[in-house]
Amino acid sequence: MRRAFTMIEILLATLILGVLTTLSVLTFNAVSNGWQVAADYMDKMQRTDFALNQLVSGLRSMYYPHDGEQSYNYGFVLTDNGDGDKPDASDIIEWSKMGSAIVGNNSQVADTVHRVQVMVLEEGNSDYRDPIEVTGLYARLSPDTALRSAENASDQDIDYTFANQDLYQPLLIADGIVGFDCKVLKNAEQVEAETDDRKFEDEFAASNAVPYKVQLTFHIADPEGRSYRSNTAPLVRIVRIPIFEQSQDGAVTPSENPGGSGGKEKRK
Repeated sequence: MRRAFTMIEILLATLILGVLTTLSVLTFNAVSNGWQVAADYMDKMQRTDFALNQLVSGLRSMYYPHDGEQSYNYGFVLTDNGDGDKPDASDIIEWSKMGSAIVGNNSQVADTVHRVQVMVLEEGNSDYRDPIEVTGLYARLSPDTALRSAENASDQDIDYTFANQDLYQPLLIADGIVGFDCKVLKNAEQVEAETDDRKFEDEFAASNAVPYKVQLTFHIADPEGRSYRSNTAPLVRIVRIPIFEQSQDGAVTPSENPGGSGGKEKRK
């Protein structure tokens, strides 16, 4: 004699099927969201790594005249604003260079000496002509002092340094970078510091010269505000400056410079 399923058995089977379906959907969503977070994180890491490589190339193409004299127009300037883990604690660096690194092949200054200033700016910052639209790593570009003088000798009273914030609008290098920290090795005697972070310093006093090595640390944003494996690891590079030796003779501190361009930027 054949028996049919009872109503209770049908309801129980439906309930089990519903629970399994719900668990399957939740598992799929969790895996899908995890994959998306990881993909976003890796994308930001790749863009940050590209920006780091641009800075490394820019620092290696640092320019300093071969005339045996020290000049603040070509010195390396480090403004220490903190540990660099967020925009308002990020450092600012400034130096003179040649080549297309940072500025791009199509830039008018790529084939001439020019000065760059690199910093992290936060979305909404209104210190410059146009408000900053996205948090990230930015660069400001200035033609060489000698070229400016040759173009228009009547503009001697204009402040062409980066302190004149309206003159050079920041250009985005890479978004998603929320912090930047820079440390330096002042001289070759500290070469062992490549494997000892305590040897690197947050200050560089001789702004009419350049340091022996520069350590760059970038902090990237968590994808969509969420952490991947509890935090996002910073990216670090150490750069040996090729023209260190030729910049050293006669180097003095910024206090002896009547018109240096160092100093803190206004941050928001």
